[in-house]
Amino acid sequence: MENEKGIFINGKQQVIEMLQYMGEKEKKKLLNNIKLRNPSIAKELSEKSFSFKSLFSMNNESLRSIFNNSNPTLVGLALYNESRENQKIALSVMDRHLAEKAFYIMNQNLTSKANECSRAQKKILQYAISLSKTNKILL
Repeated sequence: MENEKGIFINGKQQVIEMLQYMGEKEKKKLLNNIKLRNPSIAKELSEKSFSFKSLFSMNNESLRSIFNNSNPTLVGLALYNESRENQKIALSVMDRHLAEKAFYIMNQNLTSKANECSRAQKKILQYAISLSKTNKILL
């Protein structure tokens, strides 16, 4: 029925959506298999399926590059709805004075600012992807 109407199904988009729901281990395994056949597609899929939660599976050096070069207010907003474990990971890799500023923001009552918290996560994610595209970090 769908094919009769001419609806095009984007296979790449379906893979991206599937990757977004996979666990980190399974996602890495699939991307590594794709990378063996087509490295450029693997990199594109990795970037497009990358989520804010994915950041916390990265090595400390990459996290340090991302969070130390982001506005601490933005980091605090982005971390507000994250698990305590992810908050600790992010703050521990940051320079102390930046971590203190982010921690101060995180401890504000931001329940009415869910939109801003989500946008902050997206901005940090965009920055991480831009670092990856310039080969400064590996996603």
